Amino acid sequence: MGWFTKATPPAVVDGNGSSVTSAVHSQISLDRLSSQMLTEYVRSIYLWRCVDMIAQMSSSVALEVHNNSNNKEDAGLSPREQGVANVLARPNPQWTGANLQHFVTASLAVANRAYLKQVRGVSGNSPVILELWPINANEVTIDYFDNSKVIAAFKRTTTKGIETYPVDPETGECELIHIHRPALNAQSDKSPAAIAAAPAEVFTRILQRCADIVSNSSNITGLLSTDKELHQKVLDEVRAQLDRFKLNGKESGGTMIAANAKWGLTRLSEDPSTALSVEIKDSLARDVCMTFGVPTQLVGIPGTDTYNNLTNARVGFLTDTVLPGYINLYVAALNHALLHESGSQIRVDVTHIPAMAQARLQLVDIARNATMLTVNEQRALLGYPPNEDPMSNIPIQTEILNRQRLQVEIMAGNVGKELEGEAA
Repeated sequence: MGWFTKATPPAVVDGNGSSVTSAVHSQISLDRLSSQMLTEYVRSIYLWRCVDMIAQMSSSVALEVHNNSNNKEDAGLSPREQGVANVLARPNPQWTGANLQHFVTASLAVANRAYLKQVRGVSGNSPVILELWPINANEVTIDYFDNSKVIAAFKRTTTKGIETYPVDPETGECELIHIHRPALNAQSDKSPAAIAAAPAEVFTRILQRCADIVSNSSNITGLLSTDKELHQKVLDEVRAQLDRFKLNGKESGGTMIAANAKWGLTRLSEDPSTALSVEIKDSLARDVCMTFGVPTQLVGIPGTDTYNNLTNARVGFLTDTVLPGYINLYVAALNHALLHESGSQIRVDVTHIPAMAQARLQLVDIARNATMLTVNEQRALLGYPPNEDPMSNIPIQTEILNRQRLQVEIMAGNVGKELEGEAA
């Protein structure tokens, strides 16, 4: 007796040479553009989780405007610099600073670029920044000068039409702030989400396969056979019983005994149970997390292939992924666009992040034990301003040696007086 179900066609190659995975009546390309990931990154739970974790960590880091001048009289912020500080805390009437950082970081992770529109005004005789508004990355196209990486203008396409934002060729100023990851060429201009799309898509297809198996519509082909010859009437009865034992059938979950014969199933297609193993699922999820630089411990995947413990994983996530790969990019872009030719700059403040508490204590121990440094150098290592006491500029080890020498000299002087008294 033969009993078959519909089989999935094998993987094919599309016209562009990209590999695709096949499902019934549809083909899903494994190659993604960064612009496509803006809407498709939510298809995979681990892909979405990695983007969300990076954006959340970025939004928890405070941005502050610091004056780099050593002159106390010039230590304050100018109206322009104070306007930047105000905008970082409240970019516009509807967004907070944390919201804006979350948006910019998520856009970098998904589309490899982010855009902010600045609204400028005048305070006294100096221009100031009043508001910053986020712009969707899929709305903006870039016009370059011929055969160069020099940007001529940005064009934003909306339902109202096309808006053009020219770039000053001399100063580089523009109403639109362009934050991006540098790419070697157009072909390599891929976001982390686009790179991780292939394992994430396979992971999604495995989940869909699980749903197929649970709903008893899995793509398994096989042949039922017995060790005895059976009449057609018996085969019809067995077929009817199989229908009753399917999912949602009358006797689903029961035990079937039919025709007093030994039955066997010979599979004619790959057994999907191997693809549903926990090891394969974790391996695909680990590939997605590795692409983003997210420690696997933070997303619940077992193993210590990244960091030895959860505390080190949180610190490493911030210092190895979020800070250099995302925060430094948009902080540098904001400094370039808002505070160029200024004595101040935007800095990040990571001291108040809970994940950095343990690392902060370790840094304090390192600074305290570095006795070859001065007190002011130790304070600078911890991010504190210098002490005005002149003794703070003397290396601690040198001061310790001076004290020990003075103690020896004092003791030597006392011993000399005692000897003089005994001689008298």
